[in-house]
Amino acid sequence: MTRQAHLRITAAMTSGHSRAQHRAPAPARRPSHPAPRQRYERLPADGPGGDGIAFLDALAAQMHARGWSAYITTPAGRLTSLFVQDPRDSPKCGDIIAALDTATGQWWYWFSWAERIAPAHAPAAAADAIIQTFERPADEPAPPGPAASGGWSSVDNSGGRGLL
Repeated sequence: MTRQAHLRITAAMTSGHSRAQHRAPAPARRPSHPAPRQRYERLPADGPGGDGIAFLDALAAQMHARGWSAYITTPAGRLTSLFVQDPRDSPKCGDIIAALDTATGQWWYWFSWAERIAPAHAPAAAADAIIQTFERPADEPAPPGPAASGGWSSVDNSGGRGLL
């Protein structure tokens, strides 16, 4: 059989079976992802719920007004914090966080060693308490604060629920 004859026979046998009628199945596709969004929604600090970064920013302004250095740090995988430092005495420094107390729904400033400082709606009082803490000698006990007069308490009574 010649090559042309073989092509005619093959064409006659496959004339009803074109590739257009039998498409190969499409490869499986992953669903498309939604448009990327911001991971955290910023809320005004004085609004319901507040925003930890906005509270830290307000505290930074109070620390600057008192002559202290203060800047916000956002390390990967850790809480955003405010680093504060006395420019005249560099060992007097520390990290401050603003966290929501889930038991009360109120935002508070906290030292990095998990000591509550002051409510976040009072950055001036928090700045004074921070400076007082760092200027106090290490072996001197904390003076009685507003807790004795019925104000806020520096004691965490949340049973471990307070920070996050």
